[in-house]
Amino acid sequence: MKHYQFLDDRRSFLKGISLGAAGLVFSPLLQKVAAQAAGTYVPPKRVICFTFDNGWDAGGSIPEAIAPNTEMTKQVSLAGLKLPADLEPFAPFQDRLTIVEGLQGRHCAFGHGSGYAALSGIPGSIHTPMGETIDSAVSKINPSVIPLLVLGITAGKDQTTAYGISASGPGLPLPVQCRPEVAYESLFGRIGATRNDFLARKNLLDFITGDVRRLRARIAGPEKDQLEYHLGALEALSKRDGQLSERFSKGQLAKHAPKIPETRPEKMTEIVAAQCDIAAAALISGLTNTVTISSGVGWINTLYTGISNAPSHRTGHLQTDPELNLTGLEVLSRYRSYLASQAAKILAKLQATPEGKGTMLDNTVLVFTSDCAETQHTNGAHWPFVLVGNLGGRLKSGNYLSYPLNAGDANHKPLGTIPVRSVRGTAAKANPAINALYCTLLHAAGKPRDTFNSTGIAAPCGPLPELLA
Repeated sequence: MKHYQFLDDRRSFLKGISLGAAGLVFSPLLQKVAAQAAGTYVPPKRVICFTFDNGWDAGGSIPEAIAPNTEMTKQVSLAGLKLPADLEPFAPFQDRLTIVEGLQGRHCAFGHGSGYAALSGIPGSIHTPMGETIDSAVSKINPSVIPLLVLGITAGKDQTTAYGISASGPGLPLPVQCRPEVAYESLFGRIGATRNDFLARKNLLDFITGDVRRLRARIAGPEKDQLEYHLGALEALSKRDGQLSERFSKGQLAKHAPKIPETRPEKMTEIVAAQCDIAAAALISGLTNTVTISSGVGWINTLYTGISNAPSHRTGHLQTDPELNLTGLEVLSRYRSYLASQAAKILAKLQATPEGKGTMLDNTVLVFTSDCAETQHTNGAHWPFVLVGNLGGRLKSGNYLSYPLNAGDANHKPLGTIPVRSVRGTAAKANPAINALYCTLLHAAGKPRDTFNSTGIAAPCGPLPELLA
C-alpha cells in the first residue's frame, strides 16, 4: 500500500510542479517522466535529416569490399565490412547503419543543388517549395514544443536566417537558423544582456538554479536519472559558452557590447559542431523530436573553412586545393567525413541517454545525404542515402541495400593520403525514386501512406519493402 501511495505522490508532484524561469526548458522532461511514473510513456519516433552540398559520388558511400551493383536488387550485411572514409565516423553504429544505393531523383534534381526538392521529391523552382518536405511531414507525427528545428551552415558571417531546404507545404518555406547563438537563444531563452550571448552568456544552469535544486530534491529513482541526462545536454552548451568567453575580459565585453566579436564561431567546422550540440540538446530535452541540419541549405552556399580554404564551387568541380595539394574529391571526402563525425556525436549522446528499456537512440533514425544527388551538376540519376538507426525496430539495419546501377567508370586507386575512390553509375530507370524512401520513413514513424509526393512521377514512390522490418 505504501508503494502505491509513493507512486501517487510522485505522480501528483510531477503533474503539479511549477517551474518558473525553467518552464520551457523542463516542461517536456516533466511530461516524459510523469508518463514513465504512470507507466504510460511511449517513446516518440525521432528523425534527424542531415544534408550537404556538392553531391555524393557513390565511391564515398559504397563499402570498399563491394563492387558497384549492375545486376539486380541486393542486400548485403555490413558486419565485418570496412566503411569508406566518408562514413568511417559511423563505424560505432555499424550494426544500426543502412546504406541505400540506386535511388533516383531524375524528376526533381537540378543544377548546383536541388533545394526543397531534395527533401520533398517534387520538381520546381529552387526558390519556391512546391510541396511539403519529409522532415515537416514526420514532425507532425510526434510533435513537441518545437515541431521541427532546422539548423543551417552558410557562408554568410552575419546571416541568421535562410530558406531553401524545408517546407511545410506549397509556397510555405520554413526558416533555417544559421547562427548557433541565435538558435541557442530561440530554444533555451536569452540569458545574457547583449548580442554577445554565445560568448558572454552566464551558465544556463545558474539562471534556473533554484528550479534545478527543487527538481533534484523532489525527484528520485529513474526520473532523477532522466533529469541528470537532461541537465548534461544543457551543460555541454554552457561549457562551450564558457570556453569561448575565457578569451575576453569583462571590460572588453562591456566596451564592445552590441558588436559581435570576430572570434565567435566562424569556420564551417566550428559552426557545424555548435549546431550539432544544439540539435542534441534540443532532442534530449524533448523540445523537439525532428531536426534538420543542412550544410549549404539546398545549394552551394557554404565554404569548407576548417577543412579547406579553396572555393567550394571549384572543389565540386574536383579542382585541386593548392594549399593542401589535395584533389577536390579528397577535399569533399574530408568534408563529408567531418559532417559524419559531428552527426555521430549526436547519436552517441542519444545512445548515452536512457529511455524506457533502452536509450533514445533506439527510437531515432538519422538520414544522411547530399542535396544534389551524386554530383555538383546533378540530374538526379543516382542518389545515395545513409540511414543510422531503426526507429524502434521498424526499419531494417546493418545492411548495404543496392538497386541496380548501370555500368559506369570506377577508379579504385587511392588518391593522396585518403583512400578515396570514384564510382560513377546511374540508377536504372525502373528503380525507386527518393520519394519511396521518404514514404518508408513515414511508415516507420507511424503514419503509413502508399506514396509521398508522387504526382506525375513514373518511378516507384511507395514504401521500400527491403527497408521495412
